[in-house]
Amino acid sequence: MTTVNTVKQHRKLSLESRFTFAEDSLARVSGAWDSDLRSATGLDDGERYLLRLFRKTGTPLDDDLKAIITRGLRRIRRVLSSRRAREVLVEVLDVVEDGQEIAIVMVDPGSPISGSSHRRRARQNRFLASTSRNVFWRNIVRIAEALTLCHDAGIVHGGVSTHTIFSHSDDSDDYRLGGFEACVHIADSNLGASGHLLRASGAISFRQDWIDLAGVAAAILGVDGDNSPSLLSIERRMLDRLANPPQFQLFDGSIVLGELREVVAELDRVGSSSDGELILYPSRNALQSDLPTLSSGTIPAHDGVALMQFVAEDLLSAGVRLVPAGQDSLRILTDLAIYNVKIVHDAIGMIESAHKRRPNDWIQGAEDVVHRLHLARNRASAEERVRNLGPGARRWRDFAERVRVAGVTSDVPMWFALILLEAFTLLREQFRLYPVEVLSLPASEQNVVWLAPRDDSIRDDQREIMGLRPTAEAMRRELKYDDGKVNWTVSKSARLATGRERVPELSYEGSNLVDGKLAFAFATNLAVPAGQSLYLRPRKDTGTERAIRRRLQNIVAARANVELLRALDDPAQVAMDDMLRDIAVPGSPPADADMEPSKIEAWQSIVAGRSINVVVGPPGVGKTFLISHLVKSILDQTPDARILVSAQNHETLVHMEDDLRKFLPKQSNIVVRVERSRVSEEESTLRRNSVVLLRSVSKPDAERAAVMASQLHQIAQALNPVDRSEKSVAERALRDTDNLMLRSSDVTLATTSSHVLEEMIADGEQFDWVFIEEAARANGAELIGALLLGNRRVMIGDHNQLSPFDVVERQKFYDGKRANELLRDAKEKLSAIPDLPGEVEIALDALKADQFLLSDVLAIAARLEEPFRSIVEREALRTADTKRPSSIANTLREQSRMHPAIGELVSDTFYKGELVSSERVKQRKKAVDTVEEFPASPIVILDMPSLSVVKRRAFEQKIKRSYRNESEATAIVSAMKRLRPIVSADGRRPTLAVLSPYSAQVSHFERLLKPEIDTAEKTLFGFASPRGDGKFFYTSDSFQGGEADVIVASLVRNNVLVGTRALGFIKNPQRLNVLLSRAKHKLILATSRRFISNTVNGIDPDGLNDELGFLRRMLDGIARLAETEFPGGDMGASIVMVDENGKLSR
Repeated sequence: MTTVNTVKQHRKLSLESRFTFAEDSLARVSGAWDSDLRSATGLDDGERYLLRLFRKTGTPLDDDLKAIITRGLRRIRRVLSSRRAREVLVEVLDVVEDGQEIAIVMVDPGSPISGSSHRRRARQNRFLASTSRNVFWRNIVRIAEALTLCHDAGIVHGGVSTHTIFSHSDDSDDYRLGGFEACVHIADSNLGASGHLLRASGAISFRQDWIDLAGVAAAILGVDGDNSPSLLSIERRMLDRLANPPQFQLFDGSIVLGELREVVAELDRVGSSSDGELILYPSRNALQSDLPTLSSGTIPAHDGVALMQFVAEDLLSAGVRLVPAGQDSLRILTDLAIYNVKIVHDAIGMIESAHKRRPNDWIQGAEDVVHRLHLARNRASAEERVRNLGPGARRWRDFAERVRVAGVTSDVPMWFALILLEAFTLLREQFRLYPVEVLSLPASEQNVVWLAPRDDSIRDDQREIMGLRPTAEAMRRELKYDDGKVNWTVSKSARLATGRERVPELSYEGSNLVDGKLAFAFATNLAVPAGQSLYLRPRKDTGTERAIRRRLQNIVAARANVELLRALDDPAQVAMDDMLRDIAVPGSPPADADMEPSKIEAWQSIVAGRSINVVVGPPGVGKTFLISHLVKSILDQTPDARILVSAQNHETLVHMEDDLRKFLPKQSNIVVRVERSRVSEEESTLRRNSVVLLRSVSKPDAERAAVMASQLHQIAQALNPVDRSEKSVAERALRDTDNLMLRSSDVTLATTSSHVLEEMIADGEQFDWVFIEEAARANGAELIGALLLGNRRVMIGDHNQLSPFDVVERQKFYDGKRANELLRDAKEKLSAIPDLPGEVEIALDALKADQFLLSDVLAIAARLEEPFRSIVEREALRTADTKRPSSIANTLREQSRMHPAIGELVSDTFYKGELVSSERVKQRKKAVDTVEEFPASPIVILDMPSLSVVKRRAFEQKIKRSYRNESEATAIVSAMKRLRPIVSADGRRPTLAVLSPYSAQVSHFERLLKPEIDTAEKTLFGFASPRGDGKFFYTSDSFQGGEADVIVASLVRNNVLVGTRALGFIKNPQRLNVLLSRAKHKLILATSRRFISNTVNGIDPDGLNDELGFLRRMLDGIARLAETEFPGGDMGASIVMVDENGKLSR
């Protein structure tokens, strides 16, 4: 908060105490408010600035002016979050004021192109030659690009003129668009109240912006003057298109930019067809040391004239080429030498160094030099040559930009890493293609096909490199656990995509020996002729492919946002843009929210702002509570702020929406949830709101009804379609209304893989804030889309709970040997998948060509599989090294969900004892009672005997890929029957959930307890279900984010196997954390303490393996809690012994 207060105090200082002003005003602009432009130098930093000064009136108009400026700048700052936007728009730093004036402080963009009369005449004389107008049209492209960025964000500039376009020099393509201090958003409802600071009157629209740009272009060229230039036909046509935009066809920024670039290309062609020279000179160092080495000693170093002649002849030899070598630098390649050239002026290059051509000198992306290279003696001679040639002096920058566009990319490794994440997701599917032969069995049923694995040594060699089993064994193991559904098909080729041909739908039936070979039977809906060599493969999952394409499109869209790409890997290496800190700033933590210190620390850290803020939220700490209060505070401070809340799954958004609606006013804030919930078929909030909006306008008064007859008919069709045709029309109308609702919503909720995010990115949408819940469950490719939409970004999650799906297996692909094998023919394999972005091929080619880049990208990709974990753990190491708390990652440390005993067990097992219980949870009333002497302790362990000490053959039963333990289930049912819910005064029943890491055990509970569920009341043993839907049974994975008053859990595993495979899912600390931390009042856990202890000690007898240390901590914690009395007289934990048949001992 110190930073914010300092800024506010800084703003109150007099302008003269902060800046030294130039004597003359650059321009005075008349409009709704008069303003002056003044150049100034900062007294603190010596930097040059441009200030737009508004004289105060001492009336309420001053407050109106500040409100208009603040609103306009906040909107444009959303656009300025991208690097390219800051290259074509004037960068606004601050709004300051003193007693006399209000000032908008800008990074010095030059002066307005309106300029002096002398400057205007000189410019118009220069534009008489077509070659000189090339720079002008490139500058118009820059302004059109700036307008397009504004329009894509829904912003109308409304004041494009020679006073709002700035440049340092008419000879450089550096035009920047300013004057957006009072821009208008298309969602604004009160345009008349503000007017425009730089426009006295007139229309305000996207179309008018292009018309205004045409006026600026015509004025600069002087087309209406006495000495107007002779424009090419394409130039005249472009001016006419801008001055008279078509009204009944699409004419947006992309079309304007396309047409403008055609103008530039034509002027390039006209210019390149005429004679011209590229002029350069050698630096002193190059002349003294580098150039003499090129002659191999045949010319003395002191003979400068001879050396210059030698180099000049080399530069005029055949086959000279150019390639970019960085910003403002090029490499000239001849057969003899490499010359490193720095561009010191648009038309002058300086040879900084040179060396003889080596065999491995890289020339990819080089382009032939079509102009004559003139070597001048020094800078003065070069400048004189430029003056004498006039338009014949070619621009080095033009050539450098053409070459750069043509071949060389400067993408950061993080971008390649994100591409690799999704490319490997697709490429790994090749290892689920199994070569088979179709057998002929005379006695087989008509709709059954028999397939046998066939040898494929090449495929098996590849699988060996990847660390995978041979195809025949892998196929057998996969089918062993198949669920018998229609999961398979066959194809003639091993391409990753099957194309559009109709393929059989196969379901696995069983296996048998056929002629001494193991064969597999499949039910099929189409005949599969015998004797063919085919490939068995999983059925195409179009939903997964669409999601991957969406993520790739998002990654492509993020390509130019270098700061975000770097921040996703390490936020500490990217400074947050200072101007973003003023965007929709939350207030202080609300006093009535009773926030504990760690929440206040997180709040203040988020307000202070980093490129990405990270909040670690252990179970029960109130992550949603914190987000809801932040959202409310943001909207209280800035009512027209736009906020995006995203998460990986729908259910999280459902809970978030419910909590937000408790905090936000019902009328003034619209919360939109884009997707439907998987657990409900109800319409999304977005669609419901769209229907409500259409119904509200479907019955206007008589006067409006006459004007809106056509629209009212369409609305009636949309609300009540009667046939297929009307339903199609209705869907379009509702979709358009959905888009309107999205643009006008204060808070939008959407999953990280939502198609809506892709559409908003394509449309240039930008939010003031983006909050990503459960961010630890998403990889970088899943996060980038939502992050790309935000100016301020906050990720909330807990890496100690569930990780991204299949992350352990995916990490194996980033081993160098395996990665190279995947990339060997990756481009050819991925070419079979339609509609992938072309940038994927570019990235794969670059990675194959550069092993150093690949090595870097593989390391980054491994981190971006779990970016949340990577950031938090890196920040923890920095904190340990520097002894200073992290300003990026904050951990919430007070939980209010679990009984203190349960909270202590979770804290000691997974959080180093740093998670503490709140006073609220300590004073909470009981919600569950017990009978038949069943322990009242908050933790009850149903302790099964270890299989190693009983005569029983097995406790576990393997069901396909899962496990079931019926003895544990019996014990749990007995325990549940001894629980009694305590119904609150308002009639609320406590909730109960039954959890297990294994789906087979969950299914067993469903069958076992289905008769006990009261379907009318939706209760089980008198307890309500956690989500009010009558569902009580979940895997622990599916219940992350959920909670219940009573959790009954079965760990299932109890065997005599050796090593970590004996533990199964129990060895995963994230899964166990989720399972233990869902209970609010009571946790009943069925397992065998002795089995766990014996297995862990067998794997790690010396206690050196920290990977299983959490299991030891859990067992020690249970033993300690069993001897600890808590307020109310109950022990923290009770151990109930259970016999091998699941019978409780008491």
